[in-house]
Amino acid sequence: MENSNRTIKVLVQILLTSVLLSGCVSTLSSEGKEQDQEVHEQKNLEIAYGFLVNGYPFRAIERLQGILKANPRSAKAYGMLGVVYKAQGEFGLAKQNFQKSLKLDPDASDVRNNYGVLLYEQGDYTGAQEEFRRVTEDIYYSQRSRTFENLGIVDLRLNNQEKAKAHFERALRLDHNLPVAAFELAEILFDRKDYVASEGYYQSYLAMTKGQRPSARGLWLGIQLAKIFKQTEQMGSYVDQLSRFYPESAQYREYLASLKK
Repeated sequence: MENSNRTIKVLVQILLTSVLLSGCVSTLSSEGKEQDQEVHEQKNLEIAYGFLVNGYPFRAIERLQGILKANPRSAKAYGMLGVVYKAQGEFGLAKQNFQKSLKLDPDASDVRNNYGVLLYEQGDYTGAQEEFRRVTEDIYYSQRSRTFENLGIVDLRLNNQEKAKAHFERALRLDHNLPVAAFELAEILFDRKDYVASEGYYQSYLAMTKGQRPSARGLWLGIQLAKIFKQTEQMGSYVDQLSRFYPESAQYREYLASLKK
């Protein structure tokens, strides 16, 4: 099964959007001093995240370094520094900061998920797998469904289709709106010649991505399913889009080769 760039982009997106800034939970503020410090830190974390998503990573770093000057044990600041350095392509610094954050707060599932993404992108699939597995054990983590999806993607990289299938199914049980998991399940089931189930997941994938341009992989799978179910008009539409949008793709070459069989 081809591992596409689209799958990797989804993981990058998760890296940039899964920084969960929790509210203040101080209980040791008899004079309000510690609570004020936490409120100040929280506001600066939010400001730093705003700088990052708006394209000002250096200003985000300055803000985070200010937090660490006041509180050298801020796990959240180290975790977000990892995100910022990752966005800049400074992978060594990103790794160092994720590790510092997790040393201070081993239960920070958002940071651990982001660290797993970094390991995945660096080609350390077994390392990423372990980080994602630990995150999925946190039943209160709000992005747990996406971490199961991440685990499925890593399983595919490690050529373990059965585990991938189980993890994608688990992801969709937790969140029905995961187009990557739905599509990957459609491909896995197609490979197993379970065409009815494959078509079901494929239609779910289409519904989730309505209004978006289909990927080359998505169109090629659609062509194959439409051919099996004798959906001539739909197949023609998929072929037209594949030839127009992705004339140089491997999937279009596969389609042309299939015409000669």
